[in-house]
Amino acid sequence: MVLLGLALAKTVFLLTSFRGDGDGLHIAYSLDGKAWEDTAGIYLKPSVGSGLMRDPHLLHGPDGTFHLVWTTGWKDKGIGYASSRDLIRWSPQRYLPLMENVAGTETCWAPETFYDAPQKRFVITWSSSVEGRFPETVSKDRMNHRTYAATTKDFKAFSSPEVVLDPGFDHIDTTLIREGAGVRAVFKEGDKQAKKEYGPIWTATAPSPLGPYTVDPRPLVTERAEGPTLARIEGRLTMLVDFYADGKYAAYAQGNDGGWAATPVETVPGQRHGTILEVPKPILEALLKRQKATLAKLPKPILDGFTADPAIRVFGDRYYIYPTSDKPNWQTTDFSVWSSKDLVDWKREAMVLDVTKDLKWANIEAWAPDSAERDGKYYFYFCAKGQIGVAVGDRPTGPFKDALDRPLIAKDSVKTYPIDPCFFRDDDGQDYLYFGNGTPTVYKLNRDMVSFDGPPVQFPLKDFREGIVVFKRKGLYYFMWSMDDARSDDYRVGYGTSKSPLGPVESPKEFVVMRKNGMVKGTGHHSVVNVPNTDRWYAIYHRHAIPGGGGFKRETCLAEIKFGEDGSILPIDVTTPFRRREPIRLR
Repeated sequence: MVLLGLALAKTVFLLTSFRGDGDGLHIAYSLDGKAWEDTAGIYLKPSVGSGLMRDPHLLHGPDGTFHLVWTTGWKDKGIGYASSRDLIRWSPQRYLPLMENVAGTETCWAPETFYDAPQKRFVITWSSSVEGRFPETVSKDRMNHRTYAATTKDFKAFSSPEVVLDPGFDHIDTTLIREGAGVRAVFKEGDKQAKKEYGPIWTATAPSPLGPYTVDPRPLVTERAEGPTLARIEGRLTMLVDFYADGKYAAYAQGNDGGWAATPVETVPGQRHGTILEVPKPILEALLKRQKATLAKLPKPILDGFTADPAIRVFGDRYYIYPTSDKPNWQTTDFSVWSSKDLVDWKREAMVLDVTKDLKWANIEAWAPDSAERDGKYYFYFCAKGQIGVAVGDRPTGPFKDALDRPLIAKDSVKTYPIDPCFFRDDDGQDYLYFGNGTPTVYKLNRDMVSFDGPPVQFPLKDFREGIVVFKRKGLYYFMWSMDDARSDDYRVGYGTSKSPLGPVESPKEFVVMRKNGMVKGTGHHSVVNVPNTDRWYAIYHRHAIPGGGGFKRETCLAEIKFGEDGSILPIDVTTPFRRREPIRLR
């Protein structure tokens, strides 16, 4: 449907953004301004000022040139600038020292560029807090920004900065759009974060981008939000705004009566403060062509659909993967299993457990399973409603039946959040169940596989968050785990080793072995498989889906684990496609 719509469209919408603390220029697209898709990758990495790119604003100039400005750092006194004709090839970046000569300048944030057609010039606006100015609104609770502006015709010579919008209070993130013969501005009042008082989004109008502005007495949005951007969508003035604390965008459209009302929008997960603009269709077509070429060089997911937290096991002559089935806000309810004879070709076998039907004690949050075999029975360890359960079946493909009719590990029974079970069997036949979010914990399992031998044991792991994995190689116990939040681009994996399955665990100085690389982000919550009767090892992990993925849209991939001569785990390559077939050769 997207391709059909694109074929019929003459123009499309683009939405710029940054991710994390300011990694570079990201671009999403939409045919209707409501449903957005990512164009994967970073189009421009920042290299000027303090080296950040936050709040990227993009203007399509009258001659077809795109002008990009951005915040380069929290305390910089200038902004970043670059230009492009196609958003792929960029001019050298320049640092524009707009406030360097203004004594007392503390910040230079969220710049935007507006083309003033009657004057045939560009107006750059931004927010600065300047010590000694506007003493009547100085406060220990927040900063003291006002909107400043400078004009230019060539982005080389600039007028002196001047205050163009002073509503009588601290504010940031001013954005402009032409309205009739005048201009409408939307901006955010500053927060008093220590008091948890968050400034509204306001609007104002003026005959010129340089003012004077009349502020509407009613705020547009009173919830915690920032980074508004304006466009005309289906003939209505529409504002997209970044609800940054909630990790989402919202949209508001202006009605015929001048009032604003919420309107549906679905943006790209992880997107932060950027610009919406309408561009000719060929601009997007070139971006999508670039995206296709880039994706062709990356590893493809090995399972269909959105999956995460994969656990891989070898039973007989097949590999089996038991993942989480991703859904919005992690509200998953069922588990399925995939099988393969060679790690390359995977088949979805069956749904093995539906917590809405098969459990008495939980009906949601079906996460991060694992599986094990003992005496011809297969045991399925899983999370549901923040607790760990166990089910049993006759085949690795299920179906599995709840073995206890209650949690195996209840929320209040241990001093950690009981999720992410990982099964490990030692050479002496002793089984262990590792788990935890926040504090890694392990139980010794009894031979019945559904009860424990003794109390839980806790042990520290460096920067541990969740997703513990334990395996043994050449007499050494390897512990691997995930760090950060699964929604973060910087979700990553570290490791350490021990002489005991109960620790203590020692990590090398460079202990992070799987992390984001280019378009591949959110790499973590993996499991490990050894090809039987070899010393070849693989990590099965999830990443944010490419394109358009995030913490609730992930996909399962595979990468080889290589070891140094000293037994150390070498950095895992998540950007090279995996092609080697690994059939199981039974002795």
